[in-house]
Amino acid sequence: MRQVNELTDLIAHFPGIGPRQARRVVQFLLSSGSAFREKLARLIIEVGQSASPCAICWRFDDLRGNKICSICSNESRDRDLLMVVEKDIDIEGIESSGAYRGLYFVLGGLMTMTERKSARIVRTRELITHIQNNETSEVIWALSTTPEGDYTAREIMKEINTVKPNVTTTLLGRGLSVGAEIEYADSETLRSALKNRA
Repeated sequence: MRQVNELTDLIAHFPGIGPRQARRVVQFLLSSGSAFREKLARLIIEVGQSASPCAICWRFDDLRGNKICSICSNESRDRDLLMVVEKDIDIEGIESSGAYRGLYFVLGGLMTMTERKSARIVRTRELITHIQNNETSEVIWALSTTPEGDYTAREIMKEINTVKPNVTTTLLGRGLSVGAEIEYADSETLRSALKNRA
C-alpha cells in the first residue's frame, strides 16, 4: 500500500527511529482502533497550530497569542544568566532539576567541525543580538558533550568575546560523560554540572 510506505518513510525521519522501528509504529497504528488514530491525528494538528517558537529564546510553547514563552515572560527569572541549549527538550531536563532560574536560548542545532556551512542552521546571529540587547552577564553553555557541541560553543564564544567581551562564558561541569546528550541526563547530574560549571 502506497500510504503505508509513505507513513513509514515519514516516521523514519523522527529522531532515533529507523526504517525498522517506523514499520513497527505503522503496524501498531494499523492494529489500533480508529478512535486512537483519529485522536492522534487531531492532536498532531492541534499541537502544530498551538505551539510556536518564542520570539526571545526560540523554545516552542503554547503562546496563546503572545510572542514570548512562559519562561521568558516570568519576571522572577534571573535575567543576568543565559543558558544556551541545542534543542527544546534539553530545557525540560534542566527545569526539572530545579537548579537553574535564569533564561534560555535554543540554538536549534550544532556546528560540525568539517562543515562550517552548518552554522547557518544554528541561530548564532540571533544569540549574539540577544546578548548585545539584554543585561546578560553570564552565558552558560549546556550543549551535548560531543565534539560538535564543544566546537559549537568554542566558535560562538569567540564571536561573543568580540562583540561583548565583558560577558562571562561558562561550560557545564563535566559530571556529564563525554558524548552525553543533555536530554538524557538525570536531575542530580544536571544540578552537579550547573554547580561545577567552569
